Amino acid sequence: MVLNVITIVKPLMKHRFFILLAAFSWSAYPQAWSTFLNPSRAIDWTGAGFTIPSYTVNCATQPTLTANNSTAAAANATAIQNALGSCDATHNVVNIPAGTYYVAGITYGSQGKQVLRGAGPNSTTLIATSEAGCAGLSHGICMIDGNPAFDGGSAILPSGTQQCSWTAGYTKGSTTITLSGCGGAPPLNKTIILDQANDMSDTGGVFICDATMTGCTTEAGDYDGRLIAGVTHSLQQVVYTTAVTSLGSGSYSVTITPGVYSNSIRSSQSPGAWWPGFVQNDGIENMTLDGSSIPDGTLSMFDCYQCWARNMRFLNGGRNHILVMQSAQNVIRDSYFYGAQGSASQSYGIEFEISSAALVENNIFQHTTIPIMFGQGTGHVIDYNFSIYSNYAGSSFQAPYYGHSGGNQMVLWEGNNFLGVWTDDVHGSTANGTFFRNMLQGWQNGKTDYTFPVALRAFHRVNNLAGNVIGQPGYHNLYESYATSATSGVNGGDAASKSIYELGWSDYSGIGVCNPPVACDPLSRSTLMRWGNYDTVTAGVKWDSTEASPGAVTYASANFTSSYFGSLAHTLPASLYYASKPSWWPTTKAWPPVGPDVSSGNIGICSGTYVGAQATASGQCTSGSLSSAWAGHVNSIPAQDCYLSVMSGPPDGSGNALNFDASSCYQSSGSGGTGSGSGSGGGTAPAIPTGLATTTVR
Repeated sequence: MVLNVITIVKPLMKHRFFILLAAFSWSAYPQAWSTFLNPSRAIDWTGAGFTIPSYTVNCATQPTLTANNSTAAAANATAIQNALGSCDATHNVVNIPAGTYYVAGITYGSQGKQVLRGAGPNSTTLIATSEAGCAGLSHGICMIDGNPAFDGGSAILPSGTQQCSWTAGYTKGSTTITLSGCGGAPPLNKTIILDQANDMSDTGGVFICDATMTGCTTEAGDYDGRLIAGVTHSLQQVVYTTAVTSLGSGSYSVTITPGVYSNSIRSSQSPGAWWPGFVQNDGIENMTLDGSSIPDGTLSMFDCYQCWARNMRFLNGGRNHILVMQSAQNVIRDSYFYGAQGSASQSYGIEFEISSAALVENNIFQHTTIPIMFGQGTGHVIDYNFSIYSNYAGSSFQAPYYGHSGGNQMVLWEGNNFLGVWTDDVHGSTANGTFFRNMLQGWQNGKTDYTFPVALRAFHRVNNLAGNVIGQPGYHNLYESYATSATSGVNGGDAASKSIYELGWSDYSGIGVCNPPVACDPLSRSTLMRWGNYDTVTAGVKWDSTEASPGAVTYASANFTSSYFGSLAHTLPASLYYASKPSWWPTTKAWPPVGPDVSSGNIGICSGTYVGAQATASGQCTSGSLSSAWAGHVNSIPAQDCYLSVMSGPPDGSGNALNFDASSCYQSSGSGGTGSGSGSGGGTAPAIPTGLATTTVR
């Protein structure tokens, strides 16, 4: 499927905001965030995801399977692989009938345009007994091209046949770049990966480093990107090429989509491009995948462009349930992730490595240790997901991670109900994340350590939080714990566990401390933009003009001024991804669900058996009742309604795996986004905000 690029132009309103547009020289149409974020801090996220194709024609071969027989695993896997291999451009569907089938590792055919479709998550179950090789990243099921190259392969290193130097077109938003010194012609209508060398000294602003720089990380290893001359190239973006023109002598002009995300690409960091392989439009739908017997992961999307998983029930993954690797514009939606084989930290729901512009939407995570883990990813949208009960041993929980390795940038987290969002200083640094209208509770019954909802540790800078609802009433008692120098800070130590924000500490082995060899980082706080968030410590919405206007640092402009925010209307757009309520959203449910402008939310706190847990009705609070909380600023999202009301999940997330089928929960299962405004999971270009109020003109 060819990527659709859609531009929507709407007339300007006669208002003072037009003057601001001219003064700041913004793009042809401003984004929904334009009145409260400087363009150096965000991107156009409407290109994340894609419209999932509605394949209906069966592939030439359909599998004959043996149910409920573990000795048939190899034969079942071969039958499914042969069926996938028979698919072509117009024959796309491999049907797995109702039943439970043991399978050895399955690898999709390399031609793409294949969907493995069950009869429903409560009807069709595949139990993995072994893994497919998947280019060395073993998984139970592997979507992969026929000639994959990993980021350490010789073909993609300097002088290799699948690499170039990136010599022009560095400006953020650029869609035409120049590649030189190429070992081969860059591929047309396929993905390439843009990268550059990490910073080996502190920039004082946006700063991408990893263990190749002394003092950046608390652990060695885990180099996320090409390692060239001893330096990792962690800042990576996967783009799609729409034109390749030879300039002679191994140089090419290449048109890409989307445009360059980063503000910090520069020639001193040896930017380059490489291409690992390519497959498009592989999908999996309507079944349960049980990974209980395999150690690595259940499903891998490797070199996979516009691939998807929808209406899936994932059980007991090893390292992860889904790995997204060297891929772009994938969609993971309307699914249920349950459990982990262990309770240590390295056990993830969805894990991203070297990937861009994915959409993770409307999923339920129960009993996973870490629902979403970013090794490396850029331009993703993580929206309207619900997670409950971190299956982590000891006295602490694990929240979703925006930054665990180096190079994550420009990711939007919107409308989620999570324990929190964290970054750490274990493997590298992160920048430019935006957290918008999320519910971040920071609490789980029985957990007393590391219970901060928002953690942005050392070197994680230039991030944005707007319109979120944060904290647990009666539990959190500090607004923030933060570093003030390389060696000290305010409200450190154990006190940080009950703070709303934990900022700038280098505390992998402790709470709120400066932990050599990584120094603490005051810039994690001073570059942070906060506006219109409700927290349970101040028990109100903070429209603090000082917090909203951090000054300029290297590779990030000042976010307006304090006086500007002092006169800015206290309103926010409903979404930074959607121009209006999406068609998959229930017609009777409030939109937006979370934020300072929501006043009659239906989420409260239980007493009784599930004391402190969220619920929407007293009947869900066994032996107790439901009390209002969060000043009514939180409504349940569809995934939470599905979990509580349809699946009858306990409000604290305890218990065994539940039945799940998106068709029982949602009026429409959606199909992922193109930015076309079709209401199928993608945003349209937001209309122009009017005046000084951050609203969108319909």
